[in-house]
Amino acid sequence: MKEDVSSTHTPRLGSVDTDPCDNDDAPRPFSDLPPEVQALLIQRKKDDAPKNPIELLEGKHVMECILYIEATQPVLKSDIYANVTRAQSMAKKLDDLRRFGLIEIYQTARFNSNVIVLTKKGERTAEAIRQMLSIADGSSEAYYRC
Repeated sequence: MKEDVSSTHTPRLGSVDTDPCDNDDAPRPFSDLPPEVQALLIQRKKDDAPKNPIELLEGKHVMECILYIEATQPVLKSDIYANVTRAQSMAKKLDDLRRFGLIEIYQTARFNSNVIVLTKKGERTAEAIRQMLSIADGSSEAYYRC
C-alpha cells in the first residue's frame, strides 16, 4: 500500500521542525524590525527626491521631456502632459528639473498656465542626450514626440 505523501512534512535542512503548520517563511511585520532600521526605512521613503542629476535623468520620460522642451520651447506645461506623458509623477519631475537648474517655469497671468523653457544648462544637457542617442543608434535624428 502506498503512503499518502501529501500529509508528510519534511523539515528544512539543519532545522528541527515539530509543527508542520508553523510557517517560518511568512513575511514578518514591519513592527518586528529594530527601531533604527524602521527609522532608516521611514526616512528613505520621505526622501525620494533625486540626490543628483544622474538619478533624475534616469527617471522615466525625463530625457524625452528635456528633448521635447528643447524642440518646442517655450512650451506649456499642459503640452508636456499631452505629448510626452500623462503620468502624475511628471509634475515632481519638472520641479526636480527646475531644482537642478535645467528648466525655468514661468507662471502667466493668462489662464493660469505655466510656460517652460530650458536654461543654458538644460540646453547643454539636451545636446548631450542627443549625442548619446546618436552614438547608441548611429543616427543623428532629433528625438522627441510632437
